[in-house]
Amino acid sequence: MLNSPYEKPYITPPAEHPRVMFRESDKKRIIGNFAHPENRRAYELWQRICKKDFRQFYDDIGAGRYNLMVCLMIEAKAFEAWVEDDDQKARDIIDNTKKIVELFSSDRNINLMLCRHTGHIVFVVSLLYDWLYKYLTQEEKLFFIAKCEQFLEAGMEVGYPPVKQRNTHSHSHEAQYLRDMLAFSIATYDERPDIYNFIVGRIIADLVPFYKFSFSTEIHNQGPSYGAYRHVSVLWAQLLFYQMSGQKIFDECVENADGYYYLTRADGESLRIGDDCNDDKGGGYVVKHPFTVVHFFAAALTGNAAYKKYYFENYRDEVMVPTHYGIDLYKDNTYGEGLYSPVCHLVFNLITQTFTPKPYEKARYFKYPAGITIYKDEVKNTTVYMKIGELWCQGHEHYDTGDFQIYHNGILVSSSGAYYWYGCEHFYNYDTRTSSHNCLTIRDPEVKTLGQITEWGKTFDYINDGGTRMPKPTTDYNLEPDLATAWQRDCQMAKVLSHSEGDNGAEIVGDLTQAYSHTCDKVIRKMSFDATLGTNGVFTVEDEVTAKSEDFIKCFHLHTMEEPKIIGNEITITHKGGELRCTVIEPKDASITAIGGGDNRFTTVGIPVPSDKTENRECGWGKIIISPTDKAKTHRFKVRMEILDVEL
Repeated sequence: MLNSPYEKPYITPPAEHPRVMFRESDKKRIIGNFAHPENRRAYELWQRICKKDFRQFYDDIGAGRYNLMVCLMIEAKAFEAWVEDDDQKARDIIDNTKKIVELFSSDRNINLMLCRHTGHIVFVVSLLYDWLYKYLTQEEKLFFIAKCEQFLEAGMEVGYPPVKQRNTHSHSHEAQYLRDMLAFSIATYDERPDIYNFIVGRIIADLVPFYKFSFSTEIHNQGPSYGAYRHVSVLWAQLLFYQMSGQKIFDECVENADGYYYLTRADGESLRIGDDCNDDKGGGYVVKHPFTVVHFFAAALTGNAAYKKYYFENYRDEVMVPTHYGIDLYKDNTYGEGLYSPVCHLVFNLITQTFTPKPYEKARYFKYPAGITIYKDEVKNTTVYMKIGELWCQGHEHYDTGDFQIYHNGILVSSSGAYYWYGCEHFYNYDTRTSSHNCLTIRDPEVKTLGQITEWGKTFDYINDGGTRMPKPTTDYNLEPDLATAWQRDCQMAKVLSHSEGDNGAEIVGDLTQAYSHTCDKVIRKMSFDATLGTNGVFTVEDEVTAKSEDFIKCFHLHTMEEPKIIGNEITITHKGGELRCTVIEPKDASITAIGGGDNRFTTVGIPVPSDKTENRECGWGKIIISPTDKAKTHRFKVRMEILDVEL
């Protein structure tokens, strides 16, 4: 029995079965919607999975390995037996699942997806347990509970019971207990209410207040890749509670997916922000429209027609039933833990009445803790991203306070580097660092390194790139009484001083002094976009920097996909069908240097920090560094960037 440190949850499962994903009273609605045009493809794929034979996967099953299709088959066949109320089909899938569970081993399933694979196994077993509850013997119930607890104890990073990992970031924001343990606890509530009380107790005590704070900004703090992925897990929990009880556990701010619209560029790809897996994994399957799955879940909960439109316009079968290998880092599956499936679609789609929201405005400000403004013009294929970055989120966010990106017919100014793995020097000394973004660096030339780090048996020095401070949390944030306060205490980086948004442009001004407090007394950055100037608008960045010493080296960074042209104080950047004509107005007589290509593609203060993996589609050519040529504590930067078209 699990001894919960939490008060008894205020949402308890109703008496009726089934109650994971739907209730018995939903059966008529679900079956009635099978023929709905929005469900037609999901229905066809569900039927196709039901016809598959487990013998096709005996090698994996016999070896105790996770197989995504096997999990989808357990889910699909259990759902089929429930829909048809078929005794024989129920008995067949129960018996097959018992064999699979008997053979599966968390201990032998050794790879980086252990907790995700294990969690998915537990999840589909929980569905079968609940949907086919009346067909299970008491012995079978005890068997499935015991095996699932054994898997959770062996395979969960958050622990079982879940007491590990920070509540401000980390894998605890994925499916481990927001979907897998939660579903297990709901399914087994009659036999083991202690499991539910512990799992739900942590969700209510820790994540309910924290998500109300962190999601209130309407853009996920973990970026386009991890943010969208982890957002789906939060929406899973919201749906599981809502379908079980009619109550929503999280504030409705978690159901807002507007930020993904603004992060989606005209080419269907996302802006590259933080640790981003979307552009170098998947062989093309997840590069375009990577937010399709999160839009389905948000549409299911809200009925928002804009979310539903995004989903249906960008849907492809590989999203619902991944059939190929190699879509990501992990060789044995695609999305890893089946966050979405035909059964999921058939159950959750159309549970909420559709409504048409007001049109998206061209400019949107995403408030604290983000402090981000994005201007997006669909007609002109232009996106301008302006980040002050008031709070550093820790998980998968880079040290990019004050960053900006410009897209017009192609990415003109973006982040640089190749994210593929923690532990390599490229990750720590280039990809995540301030100097690989369109930010300021202020460097003490006497300080060459910032200490050492050891990862995966390798030790290397942190190169001093003059970037922002790198916050170090003072606690592990496990089960703290006020997570938001603890997060803000350690990770505050900047403050938005003013912002304005409209169809004709946007502006944001921020005080970045906290981020540069180790090298500067004052750093102010102003970013403004005027859509009425020139052909496609003009973006201007103005900085005021007061360093602690006149000897500190101040640099303004621009990162490009192609080699730029520099003539005097004019810089021309081109990529695909876009051009950026930059004029360095301040400092006067600035030093303007382009560094890139070949071995210089990725450099930190002139030191090459190569990547072993460069198929990332937007690693970049290199950078432009703008610096004053005179010595003084205070300098101003002003760079005007006119957006133009280029004939291809």
